[in-house]
Amino acid sequence: VYRVSANGITTSEQTFITAPATPLENGSFDNWFIEGKKLYNPWMEGEESFWDTGNRGATTVGDSNSTPTADCSTGSGYAANLLSKWIVIKFAAGNIFTGSYLKTDGTNGILSFGRPFSSFPTKLQFDYKYHSATINRPTKEFSEAWDDAYGKYINKEMFLNMKGKPDSCQVYIALTDWEGETYNGEIYPYIIRTRPSELHLIDLHDDHIIAYAQMTKGEDVTQWTTQTLNLNYRHTDRTPKWILVVASSSKYGDYFVGGEGSLLNIDNMKLLYE
Repeated sequence: VYRVSANGITTSEQTFITAPATPLENGSFDNWFIEGKKLYNPWMEGEESFWDTGNRGATTVGDSNSTPTADCSTGSGYAANLLSKWIVIKFAAGNIFTGSYLKTDGTNGILSFGRPFSSFPTKLQFDYKYHSATINRPTKEFSEAWDDAYGKYINKEMFLNMKGKPDSCQVYIALTDWEGETYNGEIYPYIIRTRPSELHLIDLHDDHIIAYAQMTKGEDVTQWTTQTLNLNYRHTDRTPKWILVVASSSKYGDYFVGGEGSLLNIDNMKLLYE
């Protein structure tokens, strides 16, 4: 409730309603089930998913590389265990994201990024550990590519020059008002394609991104550590439609670049409101 006073005159009491402090679903990463013998899904069987991984693509030729682990920061339940590894014919970064894996396209993936959301958190907080392996898998699939996510032009030589350098993990959050994209007759927030010939990744400079924060870490963090990311609101007069949270054990995993053995453990993720 509020009143306005000016020049000795006070208005009557007025009311307004704030947006709810909506929590982040399954930010504990406790809920998983195994589909078949090797596909780990980050939600309970029979329930609707909020998070997903690239496991559905990885398990076409190997085992899941994004799995639950009992080594968690809270002492009970599970954490997400995101491992970068070579799976028979291709490098795969361990990853988890708010959205859904739609289809395996050869050895590539088509994904939907984002889930419905309309609140205004100020921070993303989580616990994490990280082992950075040396990059030993520079890509051979991209001769050149514009890297929307990082706002620079990447060519094959630059990717090859990453070999021998420390790998980096990345965690980021974006609140957006994307208009949505159609795939197979249905509307999804944002479609990701990793096939090199039709690469379509997230553009973090897109004007539809209302707020954003990220962490990139390129060295080992051996003990559970709490990280708090402050959301930078680029627009304060628009309401989000979607929330996107992504965690990956290899920053350039979308380009199949990274170090075999890079491992990101993440747990106890939550949104904070002030």
